Amino acid sequence: MKKLNTAGLLAAILCCNVVLAEPGNPPVAGQPLIIDVRTADEYQQAHIQQAVNIPFDQIADRIAAFAPDHDTRIALYCRSGRRSGIAEQTLRQLGYSQVENRGSLDDMRRSGYPTN
Repeated sequence: MKKLNTAGLLAAILCCNVVLAEPGNPPVAGQPLIIDVRTADEYQQAHIQQAVNIPFDQIADRIAAFAPDHDTRIALYCRSGRRSGIAEQTLRQLGYSQVENRGSLDDMRRSGYPTN
């Protein structure tokens, strides 16, 4: 089963120009790093394409792996906007200057961001 999943992922990357969001893989040029601050279970149910999942209560410990530059543009979202607001405050306290709370997953969808 693992070979099938790996093969499917490789096929998707090759045919669809998918960019994997992971530590050390910067966001697409000109686009913010999109962070889903919900739980891993919520993220697995649906999320914005190219979003990374860093739960809001882990963001201080994990953000440097994704955004070592404090001038990185970062867009945050969650289910309602509350957790992304907390994450925004945390990132600003850590010195990140270009952080935006984009509200909820539904807000992001209405703004035109595709989900998977």
